[in-house]
Amino acid sequence: MYFGKGDAMPSMVYSRGWIHRAATLLLLFLVIAASPTLTTLFAPRPAAAAPAVQDTAPVRTVNLELILDLSGSMAREIGGGETRMEAAKRVMNDVIDALPEQEGVNVGFRIYGHLGDNTESRRQESCNSSDLVVPIQGVDKPALRDEVAAARPIGWTPIALSLERAGGDFQPGEGVANHVLVVTDGEETCGGDPCAMADSLKRGAANITTHVVGFALTEEQASLVSCIAERGGGLNLRAASGRELSNAIFSVLEEIQVVVQNGFLEIEEIGGLFPRAAIAFVATGDQSPRDAITLSNDNRVELAIGYYDVSWEYVTGGEISIRVNIEAGRTTWVRGSLLKFPQGAGEIYTVKDLAGTLIWQAPFEQGDYVWVLPGIYTMELLERVGDPVLIMAQVQTLPGSTTQVEVFTAP
Repeated sequence: MYFGKGDAMPSMVYSRGWIHRAATLLLLFLVIAASPTLTTLFAPRPAAAAPAVQDTAPVRTVNLELILDLSGSMAREIGGGETRMEAAKRVMNDVIDALPEQEGVNVGFRIYGHLGDNTESRRQESCNSSDLVVPIQGVDKPALRDEVAAARPIGWTPIALSLERAGGDFQPGEGVANHVLVVTDGEETCGGDPCAMADSLKRGAANITTHVVGFALTEEQASLVSCIAERGGGLNLRAASGRELSNAIFSVLEEIQVVVQNGFLEIEEIGGLFPRAAIAFVATGDQSPRDAITLSNDNRVELAIGYYDVSWEYVTGGEISIRVNIEAGRTTWVRGSLLKFPQGAGEIYTVKDLAGTLIWQAPFEQGDYVWVLPGIYTMELLERVGDPVLIMAQVQTLPGSTTQVEVFTAP
C-alpha cells in the first residue's frame, strides 16, 4: 500500500497546497508535544482457549501426551536469571491454564530422565526412566500442575524409550487424533533411535503424530532431533527463550486444535493517521503458512500467536519493516508519531531515518506531515530552487506526539 501527498484516504501523509516564498533563514524552532514512554507496550487481555472445531463437523477427539525432558542439562541457565527447567515449568503452567476442560480433549503428561542422575555410574537407571505421570483422560489440571511442580532436572535423555512407551498410552479409533509433543533440550543420549520410533508410531494402528520443540538446542543437536518430527509427521519447532518456548508449544496446540490462542497487533493512530501496513507471518520450523494481511480502515487486527513482519511504503520514499511478536491474549502496540514539515519555497527535500531509509523526497508545502516511527530524522535540502528556507535539520519524534518544525524568516 502506498501513501503520499494528496492521498484522498486518511493515510500516513497529508498535504495542503499553497507555497509561501521565504527569504533569509533566521531561526528554527521545534515544538514537541508531551508524550508517553518510548517503549513498545503490551497490554494484557484475557486469553482465549477453545477448540477450533466447526459446528457442522463431526465430533472429534484429540488425545495429547506432553513429554518433558528432565535431563540434567535442563538445570542450565537460559537467561534472565532462569534455568531451562524453571522456564519450562512456567510455560507448562501457562499451557495447563489454557487447556479447555471439555469433552473431546484429553491431555496426559510423561516425563523422562527423572531417575538416577547424569553420571555414567547411574546412566542405565536414568535411561530406563520414562513414566506417564498423568493419564490421557480428560484434562486433570490439578494433577498436571502437581507433576510440573515436582519436576527436577536429573538424568539422561531416553527419547526413543519415551516414544516407545507412549505408543502404549493411546488407542486407535474413528474420529480420533493422537499426538505426542516432546519438549527436549538435547538429543537422544541413551542409545535409542527416536526417529525410527516416531516413524513406527505414525505407521501404527493409533496413527500417533509426534511433534518436537527443541529448547536451547545447538545447531548440531537441532539437526539430530529434526528427524523425529519429520518421520513422526509433526511440527519441528525451536525455542531459545521462555517466550519462544511458549509460542512454540501454543503453535502445536493450535495446529492440533486443542486451543486457539490469539493476540492483537495495534498500530498507533494519531489524528486519524496510521500506516496501511502489510502483515506477513514468519514461519519457524514446520509451522503452517498463514495468509498475509493488509490493514485498511482499522489499525487493530487479531492474529494467531507468532512472529510477523509489519511493513509499509512511503509514496515519496522507501519501505519500513519491523518484526513483532504476537503473544497469546496480549496486544503488541507499534507506537507512532507525526512529523510536520515547515512551509517551503518549492525546493526539494529528503527526510531519512537514522538507518538511511528514505521517508520523503518532495517539496515541503504548507500543512504537509507524515506518520513515522518514533526516532531521529534528518531533513536535508536536495534541490535548490530560489532562496531555500532550510538547508538541513535533525529532529527527534516521540511516541504519541506531533513534532512541528517551524521556520521563522525575515526580509
